[in-house]
Amino acid sequence: MSVGFAIELYLDPALENQVLKAWNVLARRQITTHLIEMESRPHITLFSTPFLEPSKLKSLLRTFASKHDPLSLSFSSVGTFPNHADNLLFLAPTPSLSLLEFQSHLCDAIRKEGLEISDDFAFNSWIPYCSVAHHVPKNRMPEAFSLLRELKLPVSGYATDIALVQFSPVRELFSFVLGNNVDS
Repeated sequence: MSVGFAIELYLDPALENQVLKAWNVLARRQITTHLIEMESRPHITLFSTPFLEPSKLKSLLRTFASKHDPLSLSFSSVGTFPNHADNLLFLAPTPSLSLLEFQSHLCDAIRKEGLEISDDFAFNSWIPYCSVAHHVPKNRMPEAFSLLRELKLPVSGYATDIALVQFSPVRELFSFVLGNNVDS
């Protein structure tokens, strides 16, 4: 099981519930419960690293959150990454300049703190997605994909919070509401 840290973008309650419905459909069909078991929360990962001193990022994320309003999101497609070892399925947001710039500006701020940004999160490489299934047995991937295609997409809402989490299992270290300077 991997260990590390991630900066995650959390969804508004209505959009989060739409993602949780997908998790629950897959769990009821006994395809995968991995995200539920690791106590994850529906999110888009903005940055991840195996090593980090969380206190270095608390003030950075508080300031960053206070300067950015909630982001409009619309999950419009279901996808997977070819040859991904975890047999991952996800909902992909419709690309928007505001989401791409948000992540890029965050990585610029992180870089200024002396942290390295891996290629997966570099400008022009980052692919935003919201996981709905991890560790799907290979022979159940078509069934899982078919179930997810039955979702009434697009589902729209807002990204409302930014958080630093440690994994695995997932443990939120702190989070901040976008457009607000108050701890969640």
